[in-house]
Amino acid sequence: MKIGLALGSGGARGITHLGVWQRLQELEIPIHCIAGTSIGAIAGSTIAAGRVDEAIAWCKMSSWKKLPELVLDLPTIKALIAGRKVEKKLRQIIATERFSDLPIPFAAVATDLNTGEAVVMQEGDLISAVRASMAIPGVFSPVERDGRVLIDGGLVNPVPVSVCRALGADVVIAVDVNPLADPAEAKPFKKLHIKDVLLQSFGILNYELTRREFAVNGPDVLICPAVEHVVALDFRNARRLVEIGRQAVDEKVVETLKAKKERT
Repeated sequence: MKIGLALGSGGARGITHLGVWQRLQELEIPIHCIAGTSIGAIAGSTIAAGRVDEAIAWCKMSSWKKLPELVLDLPTIKALIAGRKVEKKLRQIIATERFSDLPIPFAAVATDLNTGEAVVMQEGDLISAVRASMAIPGVFSPVERDGRVLIDGGLVNPVPVSVCRALGADVVIAVDVNPLADPAEAKPFKKLHIKDVLLQSFGILNYELTRREFAVNGPDVLICPAVEHVVALDFRNARRLVEIGRQAVDEKVVETLKAKKERT
């Protein structure tokens, strides 16, 4: 039996993917293939390359050290951030150039800007595929790859369960890090910032797409880390996010055992 891991989009919340992986390994749950979208593609490629410790160490660095490595890049007419520094950092952390060199089969999901189609990448240059998968519209420049213009995969397949199954998974464990915030805690109109509007709008899109995808092609195990209060662009609390991912696995194990007990 092959077990696949589908890692969803969600900005900084996706750091929890690394904690999920850590705990699955400690529980000796084997993973035979991985599919990821956006931050899930970054985490998934890092996991597939065996570079989780290096990724976590970088994430835990203080923001004033790590953020300039990503965002102090010249804007272009296509986006606020060109993405060259991001790609350089990805190459350093993942340290694997091609999909074929990964110990665990992996696929990244992007969106074709011109057709709206989901584009699944599992061959050729690994880093350009990951960069394409996380190219948030207007924030990071699109990526030209194989004659296509590619942007963030969260626009079409936020949690790529179907891609995991296409990779040969018999059982899929999905990690969804895009819960909607409690409306009771929403900011009043006068305090709304453009960032709040954009993030919430993108979150609603991802949430609705995920619900529709799961209705047709749901995972066998769904893990939902408690990240409702984490802002998608806040990368300052990496240590806590890794722990939230670990806790989410344990909570799911307890929930599964409880449900099994009730059935018997």
